[in-house]
Amino acid sequence: MTVLFATGIGALMLTLAIGEVAETPKPAAPASTPSRSPFEQLSPGNRRIATALFEAQKASAPSAQRLTLDQVASERRSGKKWGEIFQIMKSQGLFQAETLSQVLGRHDRARHDRRSRL
Repeated sequence: MTVLFATGIGALMLTLAIGEVAETPKPAAPASTPSRSPFEQLSPGNRRIATALFEAQKASAPSAQRLTLDQVASERRSGKKWGEIFQIMKSQGLFQAETLSQVLGRHDRARHDRRSRL
């Protein structure tokens, strides 16, 4: 009888524990995270290119206004290729560089120089 009583008590406790777990309210879904900027949505490699294009813009472009980093990234996120974005910016007089490769090379050299000075 003691074994039967202990089994009954064990079963009752298990039932109560399962009921409590089932009735425990689930935590609320986390609030949606604030949307990230177009630049933050780019892959690391694309961020490097966007930064290079942004930093390569001439400070005093005569006919065009400099693009922000997010504007450069938005162009890429809209489906344009980097070469197209470079050509658009170049046609607006924002670069002295002849090619996208020149922009990237100058950016990488400048970044390397900054690191070696530290």
